[in-house]
Amino acid sequence: MPTKDIQSAILAGLLSSALFLVIYATGLGFIFMFTPTLPIFYVGLHHGVLTAARASLIAAALTFLGISLSSAVIFAILLGLPACYMTRYALKHTVSAQGTIRWYPIGMIIVNLSFYAVLFIGLMTAYYHSAPGGLQALIAQHVSGSIKELQAEYGEAMGLIAREWAFLIFPVTIWLWALCLYGHAWIATRMLQKAGKAKRPDFAVTPFYMPGWVLYLLGVSALASLIGSDSMKFFGKSSLIVLMLPYFFQGMALMHANSLNWPNRRFFLFIVYFLIIAQVWPALGLSALGIWEQLKTLNKHLPRGDSSSNN
Repeated sequence: MPTKDIQSAILAGLLSSALFLVIYATGLGFIFMFTPTLPIFYVGLHHGVLTAARASLIAAALTFLGISLSSAVIFAILLGLPACYMTRYALKHTVSAQGTIRWYPIGMIIVNLSFYAVLFIGLMTAYYHSAPGGLQALIAQHVSGSIKELQAEYGEAMGLIAREWAFLIFPVTIWLWALCLYGHAWIATRMLQKAGKAKRPDFAVTPFYMPGWVLYLLGVSALASLIGSDSMKFFGKSSLIVLMLPYFFQGMALMHANSLNWPNRRFFLFIVYFLIIAQVWPALGLSALGIWEQLKTLNKHLPRGDSSSNN
């Protein structure tokens, strides 16, 4: 590896760990926790995935020295590894005989991130399977403890809500995790573009081919959410919501692509994203659009009978 790449990795690792330490010490919150990925994305999308990996290792090691081993593990699992993965595939491309470069679709990066998250939920669910009530009960207990200072008339109602809707906490957090990672990778790409150092021209999400296995997993998750033990139902519900994420990105890409010639397009997009942030449920509408697009694609590839063969 060239000396310049090593220096970039060291500087990125130092900056990333410093940001993580500041955020940890000041308690800035979940959203700001992803800021340390910016230096990793910046050097990775410019110098390559090995530089990103070195920066991640340095940042994790300094986090271990500055905070604790558990914090270093959290950094590696939630920030370092996903950033390296996204960097690797963001720079993956093919060149046609005519010299046209075809970049790996961002949508497929989100698909694989979602699968990574589903595996994580599965491991966590299996680990806490023997606990009373499983992982869902532990999450509900934590939420109930966080609101125990509420007045008595509200405490019981909030406790019931925590028990019934605890399964939402994991997948909603994963949605935010993936969206924040994507957002920081997009920002790093824009910074590289302005500096004239970008390898990939942009980080925009365009309509992409959704693998059929995602739809099958969606169906299996829906079935698991209805049958089996409490832990199985929790895993099924959580996985179902997580697997809606790539369909949201597909729906978002289709909305942008189909509205190119609409009058007042920017105002329309602003309203849609404002509603998503304010009320969340419009995101499910975009996910449904992505599912519908995949169903249409699968229908085109179904074998069709040839009436002439019957004559």
